[in-house]
Amino acid sequence: MQGWYHRHPQDLPCQAQTVRLDLQVRRFVCPNTACPQRTFVEQFPEWLPAYARRTLRLTDVLRQVAFTVGGEAGKHIVKVFRIVVSGDTLLRIMRQTPLAPFKMATVIGIDDWAMKKGRRYGTLVVDLERHQALDVLPERTGAVVTDWLKHHPEIAIVARDRSTEYAAAIVAGAPQAIQVADRWHLLVNVRDMVDRMLGTIYSRLQHLPLSAEHVDFLQPKRRAFRRTRSEQRRSQASRERRLARYEQIQRLRQEGYNIAQIVRLLNLHPKTVRTNFHATRFPERRPRQPKPSILDPYLPYLERRHQEGCENAMQLWRDIQALGYAGSHRQVMRWMQLHRTRRAPTAPHSPDPAQSSPRTPATCQLPSTKQLAWFVVHGPDEDKPEDAAALQHILQDPELRSVHDLVQQFVTMIRQHAVEHFDPWLAACAQASSAHIRNFALGIRQDYAAVRAALLLPWSNGQTEGQVNRLKFIKRQGYGRANFDLLRRRVLWPAGFT
Repeated sequence: MQGWYHRHPQDLPCQAQTVRLDLQVRRFVCPNTACPQRTFVEQFPEWLPAYARRTLRLTDVLRQVAFTVGGEAGKHIVKVFRIVVSGDTLLRIMRQTPLAPFKMATVIGIDDWAMKKGRRYGTLVVDLERHQALDVLPERTGAVVTDWLKHHPEIAIVARDRSTEYAAAIVAGAPQAIQVADRWHLLVNVRDMVDRMLGTIYSRLQHLPLSAEHVDFLQPKRRAFRRTRSEQRRSQASRERRLARYEQIQRLRQEGYNIAQIVRLLNLHPKTVRTNFHATRFPERRPRQPKPSILDPYLPYLERRHQEGCENAMQLWRDIQALGYAGSHRQVMRWMQLHRTRRAPTAPHSPDPAQSSPRTPATCQLPSTKQLAWFVVHGPDEDKPEDAAALQHILQDPELRSVHDLVQQFVTMIRQHAVEHFDPWLAACAQASSAHIRNFALGIRQDYAAVRAALLLPWSNGQTEGQVNRLKFIKRQGYGRANFDLLRRRVLWPAGFT
């Protein structure tokens, strides 16, 4: 033995105090002159690795904290317990932790997740039986998924969304596996189809006859104020640009381009391209409903005075001022412009309302297309009679009524797993008058085996969606430092490590 030296590793805190050990370590001399190692130091492999500045039990605690909350947040948490460590050290501990090998899985779910939304995406693979993430792939391309599936021939069932690229990748990489379409995505697809259809026929629905029992719910209390000429010009120019974009997308569709190719070619959002791609006619924007105004409480009085023959806006303004109106006279004048029946004596150059073109009949006040699509698919809220009135009003349209019946059959079939109604439903859709439901059924028929499996088997992609949400939460915890390697480790670590 040649001598001693001291080591000062950090250990778990005690009584809210930082603990550092003072170890006197023996150093030995090798008597073999041919040995390149002249001296040897006493080791403690059971609780203190060589060259380590922390005990193994402290490293285990830091590992738990790092994988749970990340590096920078973990540094601040352990500081409360008097443990001295940096965020970079916690990241190194995570990277030095070996992950457990994959366990054999026969039922999996796959879904994509956004590294950078709209630009880069990855793929998450989940064991649906154990409710654990199996792997995180750096891309969502078919080639990457196919290669991963070829290395796992034990897979028998794959649950997925309606992605055609994933479907082709599963066929190429795991031809023995049964594909199961996610039922939630099927319901989302049918709602999106109804939304697109309503956007096409929305103006027609607004002019349907309004029954007496629905007047109180759907008749607008106040029409929107007349727009200025500059506002009308801007609105017309915007419509012309949207119309040109619609015609361009339709022209590319006829030439054989798909949605993804058009998105890259025109540099547009996929949702914009999808809406114009599937529209059978130019989707007009729904007119904006008037926002609540301080004039609304005084509308009954103004309408009564107008029926009595008073069309003097200033006189009406003074009258409602006495009733408590605190606004300016301009609101009353704009309201009178929409209701005037004769030329104002103080405005000789204004056109005579009696000789001007007749006003278009007032449209009913319908909810947005998204809300109406929800009513068609899921039904209105029982506690809101205005929602039920809106649904009954739009179902006067024969085309929409037939689509509503087929949609309800589809929803019932999905929820009750009524596979015996699947083929008759497809046949009924093929004979439907609406091109929207025919195109939707055509897409279902192209994915026939996966949709039928969704009605027969209990598996779905719900667990995968939950794991994607967990992945997003972990990614946001990284504050920009969660590169793919570190993110993958944090996602897969709860499955166990060696």
